[in-house]
Amino acid sequence: MRLESLKKLNPETSPEIDFSEMHSTGLEKYMYEALCNGINDSDVCPGFKLVNVASSADKNDIRLRPDLALVPSNVEDLMDYTIMEFFVETKLSDLADPFSDNQDTTLDHTSEKMTGDHAETLEQMISYATALLSRQHRIFAFSIALYGQYARFFRWDRAGCIVSDLFNFLEEPDILADFFWRYAHLTREGRGFDPTVVPASTAEAKLFSDALSRYIQESKPRDVSYLQPKPDATYPISKMRVPTPNGIWELIVGKPFWDADSPGQSTRAYAAYDMVEKKIVFAKDSWRDENEDILSEAEIYETLKQSNVPFLPEIIAAGDVYMKAKEKVHQKTLTQRWSVNNGKTPIWQLPCAELRTLVHCRVVQELAYPLMSALSSKEVVQAIRDAIEAIKAAYHGAKIFHRDISTGNIMISKSGRGILNDWDHALKVNLRNTPQAYRTGTWQFISILLLRNPMKGHCVHDDLESSFWVLLYVSLHYFPHNLGPTFNVRFFDECSEEQDIGAEDGQTRELGGNGKMGFLWDQLKHVEWQCAPLNKLVHAVGKLFNKYQLSHPSRNDEDDEDAEARFKAIQEKLEQVDVVLSLFDTALASDEWPENDAVPDQFPLKTKKQEDQMIHDLKSRAIATAALERQAAASQRAPPTRSAIPGVRSSARLVQQRNDQQDLAPEAGPSRLPMSSRSTVKRTLDDVPAELPVFRSKRAKTAPERRPLKRAPKPPAPERPVVEHRYPTRSKSNGSRRGNSLKKPQEADVEMQDVRRGNPSRSRTKSKSKSTRHVQATAREKSTEEKQQTRRKGKQPAKSTAGNGSRPLPKSSTRRRK
Repeated sequence: MRLESLKKLNPETSPEIDFSEMHSTGLEKYMYEALCNGINDSDVCPGFKLVNVASSADKNDIRLRPDLALVPSNVEDLMDYTIMEFFVETKLSDLADPFSDNQDTTLDHTSEKMTGDHAETLEQMISYATALLSRQHRIFAFSIALYGQYARFFRWDRAGCIVSDLFNFLEEPDILADFFWRYAHLTREGRGFDPTVVPASTAEAKLFSDALSRYIQESKPRDVSYLQPKPDATYPISKMRVPTPNGIWELIVGKPFWDADSPGQSTRAYAAYDMVEKKIVFAKDSWRDENEDILSEAEIYETLKQSNVPFLPEIIAAGDVYMKAKEKVHQKTLTQRWSVNNGKTPIWQLPCAELRTLVHCRVVQELAYPLMSALSSKEVVQAIRDAIEAIKAAYHGAKIFHRDISTGNIMISKSGRGILNDWDHALKVNLRNTPQAYRTGTWQFISILLLRNPMKGHCVHDDLESSFWVLLYVSLHYFPHNLGPTFNVRFFDECSEEQDIGAEDGQTRELGGNGKMGFLWDQLKHVEWQCAPLNKLVHAVGKLFNKYQLSHPSRNDEDDEDAEARFKAIQEKLEQVDVVLSLFDTALASDEWPENDAVPDQFPLKTKKQEDQMIHDLKSRAIATAALERQAAASQRAPPTRSAIPGVRSSARLVQQRNDQQDLAPEAGPSRLPMSSRSTVKRTLDDVPAELPVFRSKRAKTAPERRPLKRAPKPPAPERPVVEHRYPTRSKSNGSRRGNSLKKPQEADVEMQDVRRGNPSRSRTKSKSKSTRHVQATAREKSTEEKQQTRRKGKQPAKSTAGNGSRPLPKSSTRRRK
């Protein structure tokens, strides 16, 4: 943004300000004080004040905090994103500026090439802007960055960020002062706030909290802990208006139970209180791509409804949000306007993805239960089966792909049936099957072919395969099977970056699918679920998609002329969807489904620190149990049970588990699972002793007859070797070394046993450690005591015939030689 437009509106009325005191400060905290005093004392921003939030009190325990913030003048000086107008980030030097105004060097300042302080500064700015936009209902927001005596202005919205030229605020203080003056005289909408959202009253907030508490009670025994009935101080309770063809729908919302962690589409999901129907509903607030070829989510639902697609959510209200309802002006992003100049990308724009116009939209529907809240395996299978039927009807009837099948988008209704939710990524069927502008979906559930080739056109086979990965993910996490807690389920997350050969600027693209293919190829056949119908279904569907992947022409020889024909035959079979539905219907018809067989998550997400601690505990327990079993084997006692050490598995089970994991390791084949996917198991079991005793005896039904033990004859003791023992002593007078003291054979044996047992108090080392000095002192005391006893008897102590510097003979050898 050029600064020619930032001239004073009225030089006679806008106040002057002097920032010269900031230049003389040597620390950032002094810059805070000088800037706050300059803004607040001059009344350049009436109605607001600039406060230091980097060191201010924080009632909400927010660790992500900028340096300064502009807040209303009638509030306390607290760090609170809910009341923040914009933030100011300060750096002591202009070298911390991550941008360049030189058009020739702009291309070298991409976020991917930034390192050190530049990357850290930009990441800080992005994180602060994301937190501000997520905790307030805003269309855009401003911020300021100070680099020494220079400054820049920023304007953030969901499409990106506009950055101004760098200017010297010491030489041109009127630019910075005029910005504060203009901001203070803007309307609430002009400062970036959404005019369709206003703070809720105390009575309205109580209605929302009471209704949400009732809903949570009525949902038991399902787990809906993601809903919070008590207000969260970090998110204000607000009243939101949603446009409908029949008028405006009013809702009360609090903290979203799902929030995007970055700008962009910025989807936020709420449990909202419907002011009209007086009940809890689901509200989604997001920013969609404005494209004539892409239907809005409201239009998608209308098209699906006209085609009689089953198992859809019940829509209450949906539409784009107006800036001004009377003028029919929608809320849109503006950053993309600065990325084009007469139809061409200007040279001053930082290289990035193509900027698109985003439109603010909202959808209100009946609140359903998440798939992970299912009480039984049959309920999960029923919900996924219903979602597959919706995929079939949408493809054959409405010619629409869903493109984002995931655990979060397959829901369960109050009647226990499935719901296919969240159609905002849906597209009309492309008959030419040309690549879309970008690949979309939830990474863990995207099909293997799409993960390997992002430019592949989407088809119904990809949605069907994503349904299988949802079934496998939920089955592994929430239903009993034969895999232990060390099994690596990270093949869902496997991802690698490879350079895009077709890209001119050397950009990389994310690829995956090898982990999933390896699991289908080698590991799935070893997994057994306790629920028999679920076990048969997962293996049957997995076998079908494994055959589909192996038949792909890229996995067959180029000389195989029938490969393409075989692949097309399987594609046509899957395209009808009935082959997959029949497998689900057969499984659901079984009478062997257990009730309430869901268990807590068996592979909960862990941080790196938690994972390392888990591996350390497994190793420690394995070593401790192995030691007890060795002691039991040595004394011919029964091995210790699990009750001997609470929470400890026997080494036999660990060894067996290691063998099982080795059996699960993929062998050489078309797609081998990378070693990184088994790193957790390998690190856990590598340090367990390989020769642990394995106790395979089973207790007999009747007590066996006791028989006397027949022990083998004890072998003769080997001849004891001659061992040299030198314990140099020092004279008390001058501390000089003198001859090596001679030890008795019995004392030498005891000392050698102590050395073998690792007794630190009696083992010898070359270093002058505390234990060595203790041994030397003990040797001197014994030598002195022997001399005194010899003098009492009137005898001279025996002398070594070998002399100093050679091996002394033991006393027993001396007697034999006499």
